[in-house]
Amino acid sequence: MNEVSDIVIFLGRFHPLIVHLPIGFIMFAFLLEILSKWKNLKELRAAIPYALLFGAITAAKACLLGYMLASSGEYDGPMLDGHFWFGIATTAFTLLAWLISIDKIKFIKLASFKANIATLTFLVVLISITGHYGGNLTHGADYLTKYAPFGEKPQKIAPPKDVNDVVLFDHVIYPILEEKCMSCHNPSKKKGGLALDNAENILKGGKKGLAIVPGDIEKSGVFHRVTLNHDDKEFMPPDGKTPLTEEEISLLSFWIKSAKADFSIKLVAAEEKEEILKTALAYLNMGEHAKETLPEVQPADSIAVAKLANAGFTLRELVYNSGIYDVVLPSKTAKSSEETTKLLEQLAAIKNNVLWLSLQDNQVTDTHLKTIAQFKNLKQLYLNKNAITDKGIAELKAIETLKSLNLYGTEVSKESFASLVNFKNLQNVYVWKTNVTNEDVKEFEKQNSAIKLHLGITK
Repeated sequence: MNEVSDIVIFLGRFHPLIVHLPIGFIMFAFLLEILSKWKNLKELRAAIPYALLFGAITAAKACLLGYMLASSGEYDGPMLDGHFWFGIATTAFTLLAWLISIDKIKFIKLASFKANIATLTFLVVLISITGHYGGNLTHGADYLTKYAPFGEKPQKIAPPKDVNDVVLFDHVIYPILEEKCMSCHNPSKKKGGLALDNAENILKGGKKGLAIVPGDIEKSGVFHRVTLNHDDKEFMPPDGKTPLTEEEISLLSFWIKSAKADFSIKLVAAEEKEEILKTALAYLNMGEHAKETLPEVQPADSIAVAKLANAGFTLRELVYNSGIYDVVLPSKTAKSSEETTKLLEQLAAIKNNVLWLSLQDNQVTDTHLKTIAQFKNLKQLYLNKNAITDKGIAELKAIETLKSLNLYGTEVSKESFASLVNFKNLQNVYVWKTNVTNEDVKEFEKQNSAIKLHLGITK
């Protein structure tokens, strides 16, 4: 497909907004026709031609914007064709219904009401089919029928009964992609030209390059996107959708790097499997390694949450009605250390409800870590690009639940290692662009196998 200008794609993205207008006008005309006959209110029929005219005009606009949106290349296949042609048919038939309603087209053998109700009923059928195809494009082909009590259920890969049966991609990686990525990257809706539904499409990649590069996580586009900071415009999945957990990212990293993105390899056959075995079995909820549950907390005060949002924080509830949040303070929100102090004091009002916290590039200093240490349920903490030193790291050991700590772009050095070994559950520390060297990492990992230091990937 030829390159499409940004203005065309920009206008095309108004299609989901405009497309509801013709639906409303057509349904309004249908209801007026029914009511006018049922209640014998002939004056209602005077509004029907106007409703149909506006329906035809907005339907034509929706078709034009839909064509622009499809030109982006993010949608493809029979679903797109069906949605497009049924949209055209709906527009044409709405125009026909309008002409019938104003007596520009007369039916000799049918009474006026019968002609109108026949055309309007057919229009309702048309917009239902068009909307069905549109919904499938957006949400997937089985969106409407997936949980229906009738019909054949889609065949899914049977869960493994034993660790020796676990196929890394089929049982672990594919379910992650299916849950977190495929609503936007499937055969019908290829956002960025990328589909992730099978090995061929995954390795093919999209418009912005390769999604997965076997053995190289740094060149793998999918891994890069899911490990960006949550306030980055390139972060995936987009705002409003649940991001990958720390465990899921670890599994994806292992599959790409250690398993060389092998689609058939079993977990027990993978090299260096010991480093990921516990996480994989926990993900699969197998035996003693069952997934750990979210902490049970009191619901966050709604007023406090609203105040935090007004102050600049982005809050996303990780599981519906759990009261557990992923909290992000977008980069450079705080213009001074004093402002950071005030923001953290506000956030402390829901400190037990914060599971993930990102404070990238927000004037955070060692002093602020004393406040953060009170967040007793924190598991992931992003402190990148802040003036954090070795002295402040010791404060964080009070967070017994902390598993992942991002110190990218801070001033820490190997002197922090003495504090890190005292963290109860810490597993991953990201120290890229700090004073920590490769030699320091190698020396540390010789003596401490529980904590992995990362020098090359930011999160």
